[in-house]
Amino acid sequence: MTTRTYGGVAAADRRAERRAALLKAALDLLGTEGLRATTLRAVCARTGLNQRYFYESFADLDALLAAVYDGIAAETARAATRAVLAAGPEADLRDVVRAAAEAVLELGGADPRKARIALVEAPASPVLRARSKAAQRQCADLIARYARDRYGVPQGSDALIGFTSVMLVSGWTGALTAWLDGEIPASAAELAAMFADAAHTAAQAAAQGTSVKGSERKPATTDEPL
Repeated sequence: MTTRTYGGVAAADRRAERRAALLKAALDLLGTEGLRATTLRAVCARTGLNQRYFYESFADLDALLAAVYDGIAAETARAATRAVLAAGPEADLRDVVRAAAEAVLELGGADPRKARIALVEAPASPVLRARSKAAQRQCADLIARYARDRYGVPQGSDALIGFTSVMLVSGWTGALTAWLDGEIPASAAELAAMFADAAHTAAQAAAQGTSVKGSERKPATTDEPL
């Protein structure tokens, strides 16, 4: 592998630039034209690079798509984490969840391609679908840990808190997809508030050690609508 400087740019920097160009092209193709249109040939044509340079950075097309998805997932996690930290430890749960949801929605609104990849294209790709499921499991685990710390969920409630966390994450994903499809007539702020209310209600139920089934639910400790 050459390490020579060419045109004043070191070999490592040139490789990094080519890799970034491939990622950018794949994100644009996947986020606008879809999975079928995102081929190795199309990516190389978009960047003006031959396949030799493609394989310099990625083993195959799946590796490139995985890198694109991982970048979006990491960016989303950072945005949500910053929002939670900014809300502060004394913030009400609704405010924390709303802030995180608004941050994620803002990210998707700023670049709709990323929302399409995460919610529409990922489920159509075996490689990205597996990564999406893993990301959702990680998110559910974080929610469960947060609920235990904040609400003091009693020991022996792992099944309930796990169920609640998974339900929230899968519900949020489905609701966001429906919202992007125009099936939920709400603004981004209204959608974030809806999710915050749902998270609050579910967290209360888990903290009380109750079932989420209506017939088995204990009376709520709040007079707010469930």
